Amino acid sequence: MDWTNLKIAWADDAPVYLQLSNYFFARISAGELREGDALPTETALCAMLGISRSTVRQAFQMLEDEGVIVRKKRVGTRVCKPKLKRNINNLYNFTTQIQALGLAPSSRVLSFTTVHPPLKIAHALHLSSGETAFRIERLRMADGEPLLMETAYIPTRICPTLSREQLNDSLYATIKECSGSSPQEAVEIYEAVTLSKRDAELLHMRAGEPAFRIQRISKNTSGEIFEYCVELARGDRNKLQIVLKNSGVQYSRVL
Repeated sequence: MDWTNLKIAWADDAPVYLQLSNYFFARISAGELREGDALPTETALCAMLGISRSTVRQAFQMLEDEGVIVRKKRVGTRVCKPKLKRNINNLYNFTTQIQALGLAPSSRVLSFTTVHPPLKIAHALHLSSGETAFRIERLRMADGEPLLMETAYIPTRICPTLSREQLNDSLYATIKECSGSSPQEAVEIYEAVTLSKRDAELLHMRAGEPAFRIQRISKNTSGEIFEYCVELARGDRNKLQIVLKNSGVQYSRVL
């Protein structure tokens, strides 16, 4: 990689670390630096620009905080995959959002059973005594990379003919086709958690690494609660976006 155009504007009011961070961020954003490309070492940048190691580290820390580089011992500093932005102002649909990013969504079904859900979930789904639900555990992927794991409970009366084979595609589209009702609204609760060994292995991470735990209860256009779902989304590949306004936004903070 040619770094000859990397220069510091000493007369500029912007701090040196910010100039350095902005330079690399601009090249990554423009696609000139791609996933896996190596950035110069701290030693090389110090010698090239006549700056201190602490300045380089401050610039790299900014880039790491933005989620565009990763630093590892014996590997160096490299451009990483950008995090996927999850807009939580609208009803979330994994398949639709991944396709909008130009990626190929896919699912791996881990389990599909008919169960009597735990009491908490049965109450959330408004199930009658003895009523059953499908328990669906899936790994959701983009271009073959696992991004989240979900465990969903769907009342069997909503879609009695649901089969394992249908779960490789959009579950919401399948439910709409089966029941005639579309997802209308959902309530979600977000928590920061650390991954268990089993969940980490499925998500290609290490046990104890951070993730988002997202609990969702969804209603359809008929006013029925048709889904209770818990997702584990990789903390290193997901970020959340919410738009706050003076009016029109309802939210609660769960402590």
